[in-house]
Formats: sequence, structure tokens, C-alpha cells
Amino acid sequence: MTPKPITVKPTDSLSHVLYLLNRYQLSRLPVTEEEKLVGIITRADIIRAEADQLSGDTNKVGQATEPSYLVYQTRAPAIGKGRLLVPLTTPETSRVLLRLAAAVARDREYELECLQIITIPRTQHPTKTPVNTTNYRRLLRQAEKLGRKWQIPVHTQIRVSHDVAQAILETIEERHISMIFKDWQGEATNSPGYIFSNVVDTLIRQAPCDLVLVKLGHKEEVMADGTIVTSCTLPLAWQRWLVPIAGGPNSHLALQLIPAFTAFASAPQINVVQVFSPSNSEPNLTLLQQAASFLAEKLNYRVTTIPIRAYSVSEAVINFATSQRCDVIILGASREGLLQQAIHGNIPEAIARGIDRTVILVRKAPG
Repeated sequence: MTPKPITVKPTDSLSHVLYLLNRYQLSRLPVTEEEKLVGIITRADIIRAEADQLSGDTNKVGQATEPSYLVYQTRAPAIGKGRLLVPLTTPETSRVLLRLAAAVARDREYELECLQIITIPRTQHPTKTPVNTTNYRRLLRQAEKLGRKWQIPVHTQIRVSHDVAQAILETIEERHISMIFKDWQGEATNSPGYIFSNVVDTLIRQAPCDLVLVKLGHKEEVMADGTIVTSCTLPLAWQRWLVPIAGGPNSHLALQLIPAFTAFASAPQINVVQVFSPSNSEPNLTLLQQAASFLAEKLNYRVTTIPIRAYSVSEAVINFATSQRCDVIILGASREGLLQQAIHGNIPEAIARGIDRTVILVRKAPG
């Protein structure tokens, strides 16, 4: 093992990196923060960055030109094997999202990075616009309290930005994020060219890390005066899980997250399903068997595998979830391009919008 390897910091200039590559005749260099490896930079990365700069292709997010501005932050010990980013929005959804993220962070020995974004009009400059952070800091303190309870390092920050997606992507890059948890409301988008929403689609396209999208289901309670109150169900009540699989890295990541997610349940029921065409007389059950074997090694509960014959995957999953009164559906994101999804339909999106249950959509990091 090399006692003093040549490394670079995330803040080093590209010219310094290129000098080291030429000086020591190297093809790549490790990028370290403190004593932690956060990436590898190669000659190809430098060439690509220079080409983007020359072509003007340096702003992939959209119309926002000014970077987000950090107005508040707290730091915990950097002792995790990775970082899980949680952009927080409303107190109701954040409470559930934080519990799920904390379960995964504890399972993977990650740190939590909690982010609040204050959006301002494009006519205002992020660095020059006064903002009130009182309510935002109150929600972040709740995240820190949860971290102390679960013994998980929690970092917090508040950014002012023109664009939510841009602020999230900048945080992912600056803080070397391994995974991101983001809530999604599940409403149809009116924005042309988008399947989910402009923020979610941008993250699916551009986030370089694992991505977990959570659409929370709701339950209605009738109060004493006859009024109906709608609230999010908590993970503690999630007992019946439905896991549709289709193979690939996204489905596999969904399976890997189930042990952490089901830690809240007292006796979870796991149903793994795969939809086959009715014309398929001899369906291959290998994927179902492999999924069941993987989960059986991680869980102390029975895993049921169910092959389903149907012409529509989304309708089959929705019908099964409804008839079996499933609490949660967790599945991998579609691996097709967004154009193909717009033409032929996006199965995970159709499932999420077609049922009032909690739906967790998982996308593995590219590459």
C-alpha cells in the first residue's frame, strides 16, 4: 500500500490537477476530503469540462444563471461512509421522509444532510436578497434531534436559490452526496417535456447519485364534528409491502432498501410480484426466486412471490395493491428514455398516480 499517495482536494483547480497528472505521468487521481475518498478525476474529465466551457454547455438545469447562496449551516462529525441528502419541504412530509432516510442512513452508516431551499424571483440576486430563516431552522432542529436519538451525524443547511433543482444538484456536488431522498406529491404536471415534475425529472436525469422518490399515501379520519381530516400514515403503520420487479439495477436497489424500510414494522408482509404477458405460456420465474432468496437472507419474515398475468403492468399492480390492501409499493424507476416514456407511458408514474398508497420510486446512480 502506498504510504503517501498523490491526491487532490475537491477545491483544487483543474490546472493543478493537470499539472500533477503530467508531472507524475498518471491517468487519474483520487479526490479526497479529510481522509475520505470522494471520487476519481481523470484526463477525460478535464477534457470534458473544458469542452463544456468552450461550448457554453455549463448550465444543464435550465434558466437559472446565478448559483444558490448558502445562508445557514451546521456541521456534525464527518464519520460516515457516505452522505444521504434530504431536501425538506413541509413539516408533515418531512417527518416521514426523515424517518425513512434515518433508517437507511443507520443501515448504511451514512451521515444525513438536511437541506431547506428558499426560492426567490429571478429578478432578485440570491446573495443580495434578505430572507427570514426562522421557520426553516425550526424544521432543521427537528432533524438534528432525530439524529441525536438515532446516533446519526446530521448536517443542516439553508440555501437561497432561483431554482430548487439547481440548489439540490449544487448541494450534491459540493457535499459529495451518495443518495438523495425527495418527496413527490404525485400530481400530474402541466409542464411540457416532463413526466413527473420539473424538479423530479431534472433529478432523475442529472443527479449523479442514488435517488429515492417518495409519494406519501394519505388516510382520512372522521372527527367528532363530522369533518374529514386527511393525514400521512407513518412508517410504523406500514405492514403490507408490495414489490413489483422487472430486473435491472433500479429494481435491485429497491430490494436492498427494504430491510431498512421495514425495520419500523412489527410483522411486515412482503409480496414480490412480476407481471407477465398472458401470451407467455412458460414465464421465467428466476427473477422472483432470486428476489425472494435475497430478502430471505436479510429479513426474519416470510416473503411471498407472486407471478401475475396481465396486459397492463400498471393496472395489474394497482389492482393487486388495492385487493390486498397494501400500505406501500416500492419499485425501480423506468430505464427507458423520457421520450419513450412520453410516447408509451411511464409504468412507475402510472402506478403512483393510480393509487392512494405510499409509493417509493428508486433510481440507481448512473454508470
